[in-house]
Amino acid sequence: MLRRGSAIRGLLELIACTAISVSLLKGFLVEGFLISTGSMAPHLLGYHKHVVCPECGFGFARGTDIDNPSNQPRVATCINCGQMEIDVAEVPRNEGDQLLVHKLPWVFSEIRRWEPMVFRRPDRATTAFVKRVVGLPGETVQLVDGNIHANGQICRKTLAQQRGLAVPVYDDRFRPRAGTSRWTVGQGWTDQHPAFRFAAMNTRTSWLVYRHEDIEQPGVVRDRYAYNPREPRSRTRTVNELLVTFEVITSGTPPRLTIELDTGLHRVSWVRDPVARQQWLVVNDRRMKSTRLVPVEPGRRRTMEISTIDRTLRAAVDGRLVLPPLALSNSSRRRKSGAGELLKLGAAAGDFEIHNVRIDRDVFYRDAAGQHATTSPWKLGSDEFFMLGDNSPVSLDSRSWTRPAVPRHLVIGRPLLVHLPSQQWSIESGDAARHIRIPDLRRIRYIR
Repeated sequence: MLRRGSAIRGLLELIACTAISVSLLKGFLVEGFLISTGSMAPHLLGYHKHVVCPECGFGFARGTDIDNPSNQPRVATCINCGQMEIDVAEVPRNEGDQLLVHKLPWVFSEIRRWEPMVFRRPDRATTAFVKRVVGLPGETVQLVDGNIHANGQICRKTLAQQRGLAVPVYDDRFRPRAGTSRWTVGQGWTDQHPAFRFAAMNTRTSWLVYRHEDIEQPGVVRDRYAYNPREPRSRTRTVNELLVTFEVITSGTPPRLTIELDTGLHRVSWVRDPVARQQWLVVNDRRMKSTRLVPVEPGRRRTMEISTIDRTLRAAVDGRLVLPPLALSNSSRRRKSGAGELLKLGAAAGDFEIHNVRIDRDVFYRDAAGQHATTSPWKLGSDEFFMLGDNSPVSLDSRSWTRPAVPRHLVIGRPLLVHLPSQQWSIESGDAARHIRIPDLRRIRYIR
């Protein structure tokens, strides 16, 4: 039997040990950091307003000015449907993402390209920053047409890394309510939003066509960010590296399905022929080597992805590549595309549905005269890293710092997850309104 004094002493010792353990854990293994700016948006957010587009219902973050709370954005532009001048003056401001950072990641594995990292700048060692690792020790790095090149070769992401860096372009779950439809349906296709249905026994391919609508230039994808103030077209860049995702549910006969993507630089296709039990890729009308096809089972939902990111054509089903990646030419000369027909889905016989079509783009790393690793390569030392922000138009990073390379000893650690996020909640009291902070569970997530 424990005496009362012993129990109290034991409780105090437990509390003391817990406090010491937490302090040690924070000091040596993990630590929390709050993001204040939007240099990593849309993947990691600084202070912002959460906006829901009144036209299509798409939700996005609009960045705010942390240094001047009275100078807050009054309007936003929806990146999904292009709706401009959305009134956000009364939308409450949220704090930035709070990161839980693993402080010793390189003890267990080497620092890798495309990982987000928290570190201190050589010329501002008192301030912590979060950017993405794009250049590794000893490499010669350069930005070319929005991509990262190391030692003269383009740096390619895995499909999982592509998803982690993807920037939204269009999500068909959030169609604009007004205006002309972006979709044209051919014979055998019906638009049953949020799905498309094909049911026919055509001998010729019938097409479902998506025409992209940019704010100022139809048919072209540009490096716009909903987080930032709207830029004129003259300041934006054309993005030709896209990731298309959708789901297929087959009801009866497996379809002969063609997925065609026109990026402006290349017209690529992924053809799936269940009769021949073959699938293959096509680049600018040239058929490439085929592989064996396992048809989609009736009633089962499958996720399909086609990507041209990093000048590489990839095709995947349920997250797994089904064809060898195919390198695309590095030409930056745009070819004439078909009237803005960005995406075409073709079917010739079958009964199936298409759901949740989504188009994303890669991060386009902007360059400018006088910046590091833009007009000429930058050589990294044997223990240095090159860091860039995902929100390239506004990020201050290795491109513009006086001392661009980050030495290893200034790297703090890798963000593991966004934790303890909050949002403002408005409480009406007569003619007045009070804002309180409540948990925002939507923003809790692991960081890729």
